[in-house]
Amino acid sequence: MQKGFKCMKKIIIISLLLMSPLFIDSAFAKTDIEYLPQDQPPSVLELAFLRELGPSILEAMSTHGNKQLFTSGRIEKINRNIQEDYYDVTLRVLGYEGPLNPPYTQIRITFRIPAGDFKNKNKVISYVAQNITSEEFKKLSEFTN
Repeated sequence: MQKGFKCMKKIIIISLLLMSPLFIDSAFAKTDIEYLPQDQPPSVLELAFLRELGPSILEAMSTHGNKQLFTSGRIEKINRNIQEDYYDVTLRVLGYEGPLNPPYTQIRITFRIPAGDFKNKNKVISYVAQNITSEEFKKLSEFTN
């Protein structure tokens, strides 16, 4: 009887150990990531969200030394952190001078949008700007409004 009990106990322990990653993964799932397609026009929802982010985009550009206007905004990725309750939104805009004149700049910004913390709304956690050619500007503007 002792041998049978010990054997059964080992089987149960081994089974629990083998199954534990399944429970741990689902219990600690932290993020959802969504990539938005860049090879088709933006949805109405994306356009509305970009309009809402417009002042934050201009402020981030100004803070980082890009004294330009921008166009052709696209949201590339949204990362939702479920446990910490915030969203990281990565977007791309094209900076320009005057009436859509060069020099052109591709600017990629990631904003952190926290829940309920409206004092630090839309904190910039990443900002990358690079000069682009007129041809690159035209290509990146193709699927934007």
